[in-house]
Amino acid sequence: MSISKPKAPTVLFVGDYNREDYVALLKLCKGDIHFKFLHFSSGTEEKSNYYRTFGNSIYWKDYTHAHDLLLKERPAKVVFLYIDTYFQVALNLACQELTIPTFHLEHGMLADYGIAFNPAVSYHPPVPALQRIASMAKKITQLYSRIKSKLFLHKTIRALSPENAAYLKDFITTKRKTLPLAAFRSLNSRRRLAESYISFSANVFKVRQKFDALPPDQKVTFIGVPYFDHLAGVLSAETEKAILLVDQPLAEQGLFRWNKGYKQQFMQHLITICEQQQLKLYVKPHPLQQVKPWLAAEKKGQCILLRDDDVAAKAASIPVVLGFYSTYLMPFAAFEHTTILTFENHPAGDFLVSRPFVDAGVAHPVYKPEDLEAALANIKELHQAQLPNKKKFEEDWLYKFDGRSGERLRNILLAKHI
Repeated sequence: MSISKPKAPTVLFVGDYNREDYVALLKLCKGDIHFKFLHFSSGTEEKSNYYRTFGNSIYWKDYTHAHDLLLKERPAKVVFLYIDTYFQVALNLACQELTIPTFHLEHGMLADYGIAFNPAVSYHPPVPALQRIASMAKKITQLYSRIKSKLFLHKTIRALSPENAAYLKDFITTKRKTLPLAAFRSLNSRRRLAESYISFSANVFKVRQKFDALPPDQKVTFIGVPYFDHLAGVLSAETEKAILLVDQPLAEQGLFRWNKGYKQQFMQHLITICEQQQLKLYVKPHPLQQVKPWLAAEKKGQCILLRDDDVAAKAASIPVVLGFYSTYLMPFAAFEHTTILTFENHPAGDFLVSRPFVDAGVAHPVYKPEDLEAALANIKELHQAQLPNKKKFEEDWLYKFDGRSGERLRNILLAKHI
């Protein structure tokens, strides 16, 4: 007589599951947990189907209100990547009323977003006319589902307790009038927070605590960084004469007043330096950036683009990593054989965005484009300066770099008690 495997519990995952890197946090949970993914009004907004290997998607439009959604889907737990949209706040309030455990899952190393949200420092790049037309046409096709989703929100307000309904209405009104960070702080309440936080490490959580205006007694568990489990244990191999750029969508998002022209200047300067110093240039693009300029450079033989698997294959042999501010810098800052350089020259000014890396002594900031050549020429001395600080950085920022972060996340989500 065969013993059947217990039915996998259902966990509701709330956040942008078009981001395959976010979904990849759940790799070690596959098969043990059935995930239901929730973020969009309808399936027409989905751009990736990677999530389907972990479960299925559901949509706001298909439910009367948040309580209806939770009672029909009956999740054992609800995991939020963030709780900052009207729908997410509404769902979180309903979870509190129905006593469904909620978690905020860390998904990246936060930069100084107070600067990034400042309109004097960052801006929203203009959208090309054809792209605007295409976006408007798509919104027209989604009109029915958007109306249904708005009804979901209004009916949720009526279904909530008077106190929670009043909070949700205040949140909607306030967020329409002000920046997200200001809204969080002016409506600082546990009603907006998940019951428990799952964070990478103590130092990563300190930044999150400031960003989300969390109370000092907020419950939190540290797990390490599941993104980098496959990089744990990487040891130095024969090094290439190469540099890896961990890129960011600065120009695409107008951060620190970057634009396409400034990005092109940066690219050309970096390519020229690499050619002069006979360095192979590897580039790891960010999921949200436009890769066409780098593809054009790759076609000319000026660089080589890497995907996640490629980075893992090259990690042991790359001696120098250049970045701006990225979660992806973290394992390289811990590797004993790598030297980290951070580019701090922005059109909006010389902001030390990568301060956590620099203050930890595992990165050297470059404030002027021409200083990059000097830093590369002095790379051995910079490496010796960073080497003694790497273990402490690993403990403070990565918690445990042992390849078991995903396992710890799975154990939390499977546990009967939080």
